[in-house]
Amino acid sequence: MKALALVVALLCSVAVVAQERVPLGEAEKVCDVNDWLPTDVEVAGTTQGFAIYRNYAFSVHDKGQCVVLDLKSKKFISTFVLEGNTGHCNNASFGVERYSRESLFPLFYVTECRGERACYVNDISLEGSRLVQTIYYDGEEITGPCDWAVDAKRGVIYLYCTVGTVRMLKWFSLPKLSDSDSRGEVHLQREDMLGCIPAGDIAIPQGSLVDGDYIFLPEGVPTRSNTALSVLHRESARRLMYIDLTAMGIEPEGVATRKGWLYISFHTPREPRHNIIYRYRIN
Repeated sequence: MKALALVVALLCSVAVVAQERVPLGEAEKVCDVNDWLPTDVEVAGTTQGFAIYRNYAFSVHDKGQCVVLDLKSKKFISTFVLEGNTGHCNNASFGVERYSRESLFPLFYVTECRGERACYVNDISLEGSRLVQTIYYDGEEITGPCDWAVDAKRGVIYLYCTVGTVRMLKWFSLPKLSDSDSRGEVHLQREDMLGCIPAGDIAIPQGSLVDGDYIFLPEGVPTRSNTALSVLHRESARRLMYIDLTAMGIEPEGVATRKGWLYISFHTPREPRHNIIYRYRIN
């Protein structure tokens, strides 16, 4: 208990950069996924994106493995490899549209993050998935990898990217399946952009999430930089909160919300079964 209290204290090393209400409360550990996994389940690839729909959490790994957890009953459900996905899977989120009336979940959006600026759109179940659309950004102004995050409530998709040396969030209307061309692709152009804001001083971008008025941006790699979580205001791009995670020594990756909590998934180097999940109460 003392060790857990110490980690929680470290997670709450906070700088608040505004006089308004503090976005996040105290943190608590949800689990080490290893403790929920059967001993014969192999997990390959580093922990990356993280998404939640109702009680189910989907933890995706480099090169496409997906681990499904039941957060309510605190147990492992299944694991499979996402169809057609050999990307880094840096971010994951659920949309609005369903592939069919039989689909258990809305479409599942996973960032490729290998340089193609692609987002893989999946019809997903608890047993597997199929690739039903691929979204690309064709603008030439961005450099390096980029991230995709869906804001289902607003019906938009965000592109978290770098323009020159500036981290940016651009957003577009969320494409429908019917917008796909004959190859199942959607190519977004610069003129399709609905808006953009700077994302602030982010060292090494990780996952991204826009929920309500808040933008949640984990950052950093322990061997190369400090690690942290920034909370920005969506309209003004002001940083409302900065949580230094460096003392944890593990890498913050995907973020998701559920029932008034912000969940953060952490990658433990060279131990992909040990996917550590924490959560913060959202004020």
